[in-house]
Amino acid sequence: MPIKMMAASRKRPGLTKAEYFRYIEHYHGTIAREEPSKIVTYIQYHVIDGAFGVLSDKTHQQVAERDCVVELAFENFRDMIMALDNPGGQPSKAAQDGKFFADEPRNIVLMAEEEEIAVPTPMPKFNPGLGFVSGVGAVKVLQYLMRDDEVFREDYYRYWHEAHAAAMEATPAMRSQLRRCVLNRRCRLSDNDFEARRHFGMVDMPIYDAVAAYWFDTMEQVGAFRDYNEALQAYPKRFADWSRSFFLYTRPVAIVRDRPGVAPAA
Repeated sequence: MPIKMMAASRKRPGLTKAEYFRYIEHYHGTIAREEPSKIVTYIQYHVIDGAFGVLSDKTHQQVAERDCVVELAFENFRDMIMALDNPGGQPSKAAQDGKFFADEPRNIVLMAEEEEIAVPTPMPKFNPGLGFVSGVGAVKVLQYLMRDDEVFREDYYRYWHEAHAAAMEATPAMRSQLRRCVLNRRCRLSDNDFEARRHFGMVDMPIYDAVAAYWFDTMEQVGAFRDYNEALQAYPKRFADWSRSFFLYTRPVAIVRDRPGVAPAA
């Protein structure tokens, strides 16, 4: 199973969102394509909107606002580490470029392995030909789920599965409009993430044990996620700290997809 790195960042001071999106896609993305590495897939998720915490909170409990999430997939952990920094300890061009567009100390990074979650309607009925392409959608929702401090990690994943099933049952629109669902589970290798911290310039970042991803055909359909999210939060077994959790509505931008000569990501 491929391993991937997910980095959620926000724009550095002084940049508009338009400037930030243009830089990260066209300039930083070009650096990633030109550098020698074994990146299988590199997707940027440009944030359209999002919500942080819950309405009952009077103030945010941490700095959570994000402008982009980048997702890098590799065949194995070694390839990932080699991509983060060049041999000899010299920072890669991508690492050196981060300071020009990102508020680096506030980056949130997750090394993860994917768990595919079956959905009732993975393909829209209006155009069966779309079935030739998988894992591509117009809108992707990324839900960062902070584990409750009193819940063991193994129980946390089990409770999420139970809550997800209950929330899907309670929201017909989500059942009919969700095209794909993936639970990105924090890899144990994340406990040894010095290279990732150095590459992304992180300082005391919050730790997330899971990021759930949901694909939709259009932006208009993400309202189904809102209903689903409320049902998820209402599940009686507490597994997440919702005040420190957040979700993002994003537009996927492919920088590197299934690079020739390297096995495609799952």
